[in-house]
Amino acid sequence: MTAGAVLSACAPSVQLQRPDLAVPAAFAGGATAAASLQEFPLDRWWSAFADPQLNDLVETALARSTTARLAASRLAEARATRSVTRAGTLPSGNLAATATETGTRRLWGHGVNAGGADTLQATFYPSWEVDLFGRLAATREQADVEYASSSLDFHAARLALAADVASSLFDARSAAIDLATARERLEIAERLAQSARIGLGRGLTSGQDADRLESDLASARAEVPRLEAELQAAKRSLLILTGTPDAATDSLTIEASLAAPPVLPATTPGILLARRPDVLAASLAVQSAALGVRIDRLALFPRFTIDPGIGLTAATGGAGGGTGLWSLAAGLAVPLLDRTRLMAQLRVTEARGNSAVVSYEQTVQNAFGEMENALVRLAANRQRMGDLETAERRSRSAYDSAARGYRNGLTDLTTLLQSEQTWLAARAARDAGRLALLTGTVAAVRAMGGGWEPVADMPAEARKIEAQGAQ
Repeated sequence: MTAGAVLSACAPSVQLQRPDLAVPAAFAGGATAAASLQEFPLDRWWSAFADPQLNDLVETALARSTTARLAASRLAEARATRSVTRAGTLPSGNLAATATETGTRRLWGHGVNAGGADTLQATFYPSWEVDLFGRLAATREQADVEYASSSLDFHAARLALAADVASSLFDARSAAIDLATARERLEIAERLAQSARIGLGRGLTSGQDADRLESDLASARAEVPRLEAELQAAKRSLLILTGTPDAATDSLTIEASLAAPPVLPATTPGILLARRPDVLAASLAVQSAALGVRIDRLALFPRFTIDPGIGLTAATGGAGGGTGLWSLAAGLAVPLLDRTRLMAQLRVTEARGNSAVVSYEQTVQNAFGEMENALVRLAANRQRMGDLETAERRSRSAYDSAARGYRNGLTDLTTLLQSEQTWLAARAARDAGRLALLTGTVAAVRAMGGGWEPVADMPAEARKIEAQGAQ
């Protein structure tokens, strides 16, 4: 006991570094946000887009996709691992029982047969470690913390999945818009080429102009099947993402339109610390590392065990009867020769803990950077959309005027084609701006840590895992 007390007193005291979470008090792009967290459904952020198709696709993906199912399986594995770790800190011991039948029977020569005798024996020798210094309690707490971190990974996977579905849907709609624009351009090119053929036949149009229009027609015609293939691929990717890979692409209707996104709630860097799964998981990693240091430090302390036992024996026959045996022993294990190894392991755990602290700082800084960059880009996209809309309207008006002048012989072909190219470029820029506004909003919500659905809205399997994990 004296040696154990000496070893306990000589156990080193280990303290991890404190994380430095120095980030600005506000985001540079936060001034553009107007809604409040109470008004914006952050847990089900996709419903704020008021888009029934988006709602259906996200719900289907969260229930059926391989990503969601894999996340649920990993959560189940983490829960089972926690149960194994916690069970390792409980008393151990097996109940053993045997039954024996004995007797004699004459096979040859002289002798007598003897009746059989039954012997029944049962023993139970458990072992219980007395947690005087709290090592076992720290082990159980660490198991709980690591399971909580796995639960955060589960939520992070579902958050990323919902964001990917939204972005993929908007990308598919952008592809549908590009296809509609290409078909419209093809119709224009066909009309101009037809007019050039008629004019060439009547001697009103030069062969050079006719060839130029025929070249534009061929280019426009070649662009349509490429964009049709792009839209088809976007549909298939979206079906796979939502967990319905066997569905026909024709079953998924993609509108050639992009609506305005909702206004995001005002946010601060503190929101990231409270909501982002990766930030919370990194914080739990620090907590788990601190517990690991404590567990390895307490491994240097003596261990006390209580080993009670009981045995019962019952026999039949001539020597029948029953006997019972009980015992109670106490054990003391002092790490003497293992102390060097345990000290080295403690230093390793301490270094890993300090790495977890630095990783936590890095995660917070990256989260802040992602959120601020998303807000800055979103604010810039909102600001430029008005000019893009104006540019598209004015260039369309200029093209219509040039087309009328060309039909009336007042505008040359070069002016008409330049007006057309200017209008189509402005239209493409406007559509790209609308897409950037939508995907930028999704990126901002994702950076904010939105997407934590209530337990009641989880699939039944995941809800069961969460309930079991809370026990």
